[in-house]
Amino acid sequence: MQRAKRLCGLLLLLSILLLVGGPLQGQSAEELKAKRQSILKELEETNRTLRATQARRGAAVGQASLLRQQIDQRTALVETLREEVARNAVRMRRDSGVVEALNIDLARMGEEYGQALRSAYRAQLSRGWLAFLLSARGFNDAFRRAVYLRQYRNYRRRQGDLMLRTRESLERQIAALAEQRITQDSLLFAAEDQDATLRQELTIQDQIVSQLSSSERALLAKIKKQKEQSAELQREIRAAISASIAQEEEKARERRKTGNLIPAKAPPGATISSRIGRLGWPVRGEIIRPFGTQPHPEVPSVRIENSGIDIAGGPSASVEAIFAGEVISVRDVPGLRSVVMIRHGNYYTVYSNLEHPRVNVGATVQAGDQLGLTSATGDPLHFELWKGKKPLDPEVWLGK
Repeated sequence: MQRAKRLCGLLLLLSILLLVGGPLQGQSAEELKAKRQSILKELEETNRTLRATQARRGAAVGQASLLRQQIDQRTALVETLREEVARNAVRMRRDSGVVEALNIDLARMGEEYGQALRSAYRAQLSRGWLAFLLSARGFNDAFRRAVYLRQYRNYRRRQGDLMLRTRESLERQIAALAEQRITQDSLLFAAEDQDATLRQELTIQDQIVSQLSSSERALLAKIKKQKEQSAELQREIRAAISASIAQEEEKARERRKTGNLIPAKAPPGATISSRIGRLGWPVRGEIIRPFGTQPHPEVPSVRIENSGIDIAGGPSASVEAIFAGEVISVRDVPGLRSVVMIRHGNYYTVYSNLEHPRVNVGATVQAGDQLGLTSATGDPLHFELWKGKKPLDPEVWLGK
């Protein structure tokens, strides 16, 4: 009976593992499936964009860019499918091990049952359960024998039914996983085949790009340079903001060390957030490049990221501070002439492509103070507005 109890305990543990393990694996599988569907949706969108781009004449650069994007998405899809296949394989190995353990337990139970029959034969139970009961030494002995036989018979029946049901459930689960594995293998092979096709198309598109006219190649080189200049400006802005934040934190630490509990005076321009939508313009003119991701004005098939706005103010126009603040940086950036940064509390404004800057680092300016001039050639002013280290859309803040 002790051995049978241990076997029952093992069955209970296996049942718990199945009940607990199943939902966890199911949840992960659902997440992978959702990720796969999301990637497929992105691929469909990229395909639509690619077809629209192919319909335009001279859009080879855009086609190559979109094909590279498709390859990245297809690679992510292949990795997701492989992860799903691997996860199912682990689950199948686990469940197969459980089935094998149950089969061993069933065989052991059969052996124990055989031993019980042999013991029953030796105890002259072969003449029947009634004879076994009638051979009792008294009523109490017969009652105990009857209770024992009933409990033992019910226990063995429940035990065997539980094991058989569990094994049947696991076999169904393994069969379902095997079917899913076949489906996923097919998807994986298809994705790998499409990935190879896309790489062939990318090679063709690279050949097309290499055959573009000299003017187009020069334009692409210009765009690349503009991106490099923009990246350099972003590094300069973030470095200046980080230095400003570190300086304020150092001042706060010094006040705490000296026991100065009087709150620091609000920096100039700290109330700029209350003027959203009503700030003055740095220079009057037309916004020729808005904030955010957009097609390049000269090559629509190439998309660029603009962290501010570009305003065509004309040649040598006055550039003014949009709000009170403290000048924290005046730098020359290659390709962007002079760049002036002003701190307004937790906000920062950036004025790029200036000539003849009229302010110095540490100066306090008021709204409308002149910071410099636009270029004599009429290049647009590049203006940015940041909250901490996050760029915002300046057009939302400027007055109409």
